Amino acid sequence: MVHAPRTFPPPPQLVKHSKKWTLRFQAVLNANPPRDWATPQAKKVLRAALRELAHGKCVYCESALEVTTYLEIEHYVAKTVNSDLAFEWTNLLPACRLCNNAKGEQDHKGALLKPDAEDPEPYFWIHPDTGKLEPHPRLDEAHAHRAKETIRICDLQRPALCTKRVEMLMRVLRATGSLWKELCDPRTEYKPVLRHALEIRGQHALAEYDRERFRSATL
Repeated sequence: MVHAPRTFPPPPQLVKHSKKWTLRFQAVLNANPPRDWATPQAKKVLRAALRELAHGKCVYCESALEVTTYLEIEHYVAKTVNSDLAFEWTNLLPACRLCNNAKGEQDHKGALLKPDAEDPEPYFWIHPDTGKLEPHPRLDEAHAHRAKETIRICDLQRPALCTKRVEMLMRVLRATGSLWKELCDPRTEYKPVLRHALEIRGQHALAEYDRERFRSATL
């Protein structure tokens, strides 16, 4: 997932027209035949702003939007669960079609991580062999539940995603292999600095791995 804090204001056209657009959506919500939830112009405005929010990626799976898939406007609280939030800026996120379809209209009641308001990275551990997401082992029961629910709701164990995670891990290891070997050597100076850097980046397991390696080397 992408940590995507809202560092810029909503687009002016959304501020100006959100009430009108919301009333239109509420009027067509149960239309027969069904009508699109937003006009093409409204979607154009929202997509342009949301594209910047997560650096052009799906906020849930991190796939590059408009390279591998089209940017879809995702509602953190489904628009059918609370129609008043259909055009609420803080409820809108950029997503790929697969994540958006997987989430659908589920009422997750806040169990889904909200990547603009909280950093999702500390919630997850990536299995180095399979690429599957797992709740980080340091999480308490309540936070582990949210991690599991996020994985389930957005179907983040899709085989293609797992494969891409393993590929990225291999790229990192190839690029940093010799450097990591040097840093992990118990003889390397200023080891607490290395561990501190890992800790502040959320890599608690790697920091602990280095501590254990140092302890075993000095026994």
